[in-house]
Amino acid sequence: MTNVLHTLFLITILLVVLLLTATAVPSLQGQPLGGIALLVHMMASGVLVFALPIYGIVFLWRHIDVRVASAMQRTGFWLVLVTGLATTATVFACMLPIASTETMHELIRWHGYAGFAMVPAVALLVWGVSRSRRIKSIRSATPG
Repeated sequence: MTNVLHTLFLITILLVVLLLTATAVPSLQGQPLGGIALLVHMMASGVLVFALPIYGIVFLWRHIDVRVASAMQRTGFWLVLVTGLATTATVFACMLPIASTETMHELIRWHGYAGFAMVPAVALLVWGVSRSRRIKSIRSATPG
């Protein structure tokens, strides 16, 4: 049951990060997000802001145990959490009434950097988990 839940969370996080990245692509050309793309981006970010902390808390033990997680898996886990926190914190800081317009633009720029950095972090985590599971299945299927 734990593996099913872990896989479900990983797939959810992967799909949400891919959707967030796809909707943010216009920002790479200096265009602001707007319309349907912004709406989809905001809805998907709500899923990420909800799922990522739960994933981090529930599966922390799995990703810090050297016997269970590979180095790639542990690195991916911590990078996903750090980039997710940075992405969320920059937008949260924009929502506070203390930032000037110039500061908000700077925070949104850093939000983009952290968000795009999350893509390879999620890829590393998914690759590490799948590689670790494949190695364990080979070991369990090998006699002796």
